Amino acid sequence: MAQIGKTWLFVPAKEKYVERIPQIEADAIILDLEDSLAPSQKEKGQEIAAEILQRYGESRELYVRLNSGERFRGELNALKDIHFTGFMIPKFEEVSLCEEHREHLKGKSVIALIESTKGIIGLPEIGAHPLIQGLAFGGEDYRKELGFEAGEEATLFARNRLVLYASYNRKYSLDTVSMEIRDMGKFMEDYHRSKRLGFSGKLLIHPSQARAVKDYYRKNDGEYLRSIVAAFENSADGILQMDGKWYEKPHIEKIKKYLLELETKQ
Repeated sequence: MAQIGKTWLFVPAKEKYVERIPQIEADAIILDLEDSLAPSQKEKGQEIAAEILQRYGESRELYVRLNSGERFRGELNALKDIHFTGFMIPKFEEVSLCEEHREHLKGKSVIALIESTKGIIGLPEIGAHPLIQGLAFGGEDYRKELGFEAGEEATLFARNRLVLYASYNRKYSLDTVSMEIRDMGKFMEDYHRSKRLGFSGKLLIHPSQARAVKDYYRKNDGEYLRSIVAAFENSADGILQMDGKWYEKPHIEKIKKYLLELETKQ
């Protein structure tokens, strides 16, 4: 299951992003070879992705969203021997794909991106497959399949079903992207809607979204803060390291005060 507040950011496999990778504030980076690249850019994008993976695959949590169709096999074969976290497979509909490419996928985490009615119907088998660690929902393609007027309401059954099978199989679940990149208040409303539906996290398309999620969990998440307090109180050291941060008694007292105020408001 994904950790609380973990951020999953799509980054196009383009030259201008290569040097920015170390500075990007996201827990997991998904290098995108699919939607963000024009057909004429895909070959170069594959080369850039390989360069990024070789340079940062040991130090960052990196995934690659491959293309479906004719390019899938070539991209998978070109990148499989580089050390990095894993692949996101788009338009995922059948686990036979995993079986066919088991040797290439072995040792990598696999995120199945579900974007069609066939994929949603196949979730019982997809969610249970041992090579798949996470399920993600591609809302735009799903709504496109349903028709021009299909809105968010039309996705609720599919999203609930994805969350159900992810949870049942102890996999993490990632909701579809939000296109709001300017108004972080509106974006966080969308983010919280995804969390209320039960998703472990949400796919992101802009660093500002990743920062907004991280800021929220740093400042406002009661459940996470209570886990810090509990871990500190169960520690015999008087000091706690959690998610890369150190906590001492003054920090814990401040958190307790905030939690008390939070409970009073509820």
